[in-house]
Amino acid sequence: MPEVWARLSPDMDERLIDLALSRSVPSPLTITGHLFSSSALDKLLQHAHRWKYLDVYIDDDATMDRFAGHSAPLLEELRLDHLLPTLPTILFNGSAPMLRIVHIQNYGVQWSTWVLPNLHELALIDVQEDAPDVDTFLKLLSDLPQLTRLRVRHTCLTNSTSPQAQISLSYLSSLDLEYLGQGILKQLVERIHIPTTTKCRFSIELDDYESTSVYEQLEPIGQRLTKLANLSRGTRSTLTLSRERFGWTVRMNYEGEAYQLGALTVEVEAYPRSNIDIFEYFACQLGQGEPNVIPPFLHIINPPWSPNLDNQLEVLWRLHNHLPDTDKILIEDTMLYPHIKDGRHRTIEDAFNTLFPTASFSRPFPGLSALIIRELTHENWAHWILERQKGRCQQGGIDPLPLKTLEIVSGAIRAEQVKELEKLVSKLVLDRVEIK
Repeated sequence: MPEVWARLSPDMDERLIDLALSRSVPSPLTITGHLFSSSALDKLLQHAHRWKYLDVYIDDDATMDRFAGHSAPLLEELRLDHLLPTLPTILFNGSAPMLRIVHIQNYGVQWSTWVLPNLHELALIDVQEDAPDVDTFLKLLSDLPQLTRLRVRHTCLTNSTSPQAQISLSYLSSLDLEYLGQGILKQLVERIHIPTTTKCRFSIELDDYESTSVYEQLEPIGQRLTKLANLSRGTRSTLTLSRERFGWTVRMNYEGEAYQLGALTVEVEAYPRSNIDIFEYFACQLGQGEPNVIPPFLHIINPPWSPNLDNQLEVLWRLHNHLPDTDKILIEDTMLYPHIKDGRHRTIEDAFNTLFPTASFSRPFPGLSALIIRELTHENWAHWILERQKGRCQQGGIDPLPLKTLEIVSGAIRAEQVKELEKLVSKLVLDRVEIK
């Protein structure tokens, strides 16, 4: 069984390397670990013609030059991390015709020399030195007819002074563009034509001091969302808007039920004061065009709180302005320290106050029929809403909510509260809830 001996690492004992290299013949080799100048490296380089899988990191230029100077006719997957910047190199003398997967970190190659007709997956991560300009990069991509996955993260692609025509990646199933330079994301999104089935993930850091608005900075991403929304008309779609603790990162995920429609995920780093604007922007893009006869399902995780409205969630009104026909909402509170008023957690209470005001004012989402609540514990908000609704009924009963279904997900609640909540709505659903 020669393949048993075909996995090697440069830090293995040299006698074991000799034994593995002899016993693994003729199997292709898998090599992982730190490549450094040593007799073990010399022996591995002598078998470059057998390399099939490489997951290595290199921290000196001399080793990189020796590594890059060998042809690799059988190599199918390369994961390379070079810990020091170096001059761009022609990898494998330009001869690695079987390469299908390439992940490069901290390393610039002579991009214009690469000919990789069989490449299916390409990732460039933290390539700060010698990254290609946009035109060179797109030319490289246009020569990869079988590419299915593309990821570019924290890579200093340089702007194109005279943007060329679009390229088409007809088989792309996954596109990740994360934290690129100013204007680079816009160029790539606008110039790479991809199928509507492609799953996209975009990450962007907003410049709070930029003269352009939040809307303008997010505009290229919004175009993709609007396109997917138009294709989803007549089917149920889900828009998830979430923010991390303290609000420094906002995420949007859009998924449609239309046949073979790719999901879109966007991560935005911004000052917390921009959270509501970012939430509203994505709702605006989704609500453009002809109304969908089947309104989207809204999933809101840790909704931003506004000091401008007492006991209200302004974000719900802002979303209503663009998606007024929404009939199903999930509100989820995952904060370890949710915002507190009067010593009590009030995120869910403020959501109820906004959606079902006590006074006879207008309310957002008048067609809302199903509300889902997910929280670590439901006892506080359940006590609050029951007391509020009882106080509205002068005959000792309880005033029901204008809601068909209330669903409670996970967390814990008291048994007597469940009995009382059943009087508030036509249908109460408990999903993985601990009843005390």
